[in-house]
Amino acid sequence: MGEPVSGWWRRNAVALGALVVLVPALGATVAWHEWSEADSGAPAAPVVLEQGQHTPYGAAVVGPAVAEFVDDPLAPVDARVLRVQIDIDPRASELACAEPMLRELEGRKREWDADTSSLTTDWDPLRPASCSSDVTEPYTLDVRYVVPQDAVGPFAVDVISADLWPENVLFIVEP
Repeated sequence: MGEPVSGWWRRNAVALGALVVLVPALGATVAWHEWSEADSGAPAAPVVLEQGQHTPYGAAVVGPAVAEFVDDPLAPVDARVLRVQIDIDPRASELACAEPMLRELEGRKREWDADTSSLTTDWDPLRPASCSSDVTEPYTLDVRYVVPQDAVGPFAVDVISADLWPENVLFIVEP
């Protein structure tokens, strides 16, 4: 039939056998690592609240949230300003959170960051755009977003605290 295995194949049999085992194992390890990290930046299972609802968040209570389109002379001509207000009762806790992101739930599913610099706003310590760990009395987040004319809602507003991650609260608002 065939000639016996000799020469190079015989001298490298152990190394070739190791390659047959290690190459698929390495591929599986890399794939698992990448897939396990894929959603690491996304909030895990948020508490979803409809308009008028509130919920505990850590030691604080957040909500309800309301949204309305407002006029602003500094807004671009082809855009509207959406003002979102979220009640925060820290209950003597040190709740800190970033400025919430606004997401469109239907249609094109766009996202917007808060606009705290280009709009007309009077600074009020009891109406900040992000949760402040220095404030222990109830206050209202007052966040404004510049959105295109065709953005109508409903919208989602994510309240995320690094200290409470991955727990987060998602408010559904409609102007």
